[in-house]
Amino acid sequence: MIRAFRRSRIVCEAIMAVSVVIAAAIWFRDRAYPVFVPVIASILMLGIGYFSARVAGNLLANMENTRYLGYLHMELDPEKFLACYADIPGRLKPSSQAEAIYRSYLADGYAAAGKYEQALELLDRPIPAGNLALKGLYAANRCGCLLEAGDTARGGEALEELRSVIDAARLEKPELAKNLSQTLTLRRQHYNCLTGRSVDREALTDAFDHAQYNIRRLEIAKVLAMDARNRADREMAKKQLQYLRKNGGKTCFKRWADAQQLP
Repeated sequence: MIRAFRRSRIVCEAIMAVSVVIAAAIWFRDRAYPVFVPVIASILMLGIGYFSARVAGNLLANMENTRYLGYLHMELDPEKFLACYADIPGRLKPSSQAEAIYRSYLADGYAAAGKYEQALELLDRPIPAGNLALKGLYAANRCGCLLEAGDTARGGEALEELRSVIDAARLEKPELAKNLSQTLTLRRQHYNCLTGRSVDREALTDAFDHAQYNIRRLEIAKVLAMDARNRADREMAKKQLQYLRKNGGKTCFKRWADAQQLP
């Protein structure tokens, strides 16, 4: 993760450089002793410097990543997030776990901006084999993008893929299965709404009340608004559209709400 962010790279390299200088100074200072003394002291110094650099670099990388994600999830400004984050996954080892995770964050930014093709292009790339959590994350995000884009055929396929991941995780990772099941509920209701089937408002309202992220609440509010529009339920539609307009920040959810006409 260190090389993904400029500041973390600089700090890591600076600490390593300082440790090399100190190791050289130790060697110079102890040159009058038997050769094994400066060798051991210098090796110890370089080892301490290496591990200190890695710890500091990773800590700063995590802080930088959290700061950038705040632009998306707290400020709800996907364009600001994309301006900072677009190049970051490409700095990591291709198809590694870290690259896949950071790529999913970038895809979230494109999706929140309404740029579904760019998001799907990232989500269709390979991920490390055998990682159920990543497989479930990608299936859930791919399904969400396809449904937001109105592609119910491919969205339905992604919905089945997500369900199969949940089934595989029930015995091995029950907590993962539980978390993915909550996303499956939202995606299935969204799919039902788009295909003219009935929507479980109670399940969506419960998911809204327990959602931990602003964007997830916006997703749910949009599905509820779409369902209310399909039912010609003016009051519910008005309530959800008002929520999206007030809390949607600079995301595609606010733009969508602004473009809607009440039945």
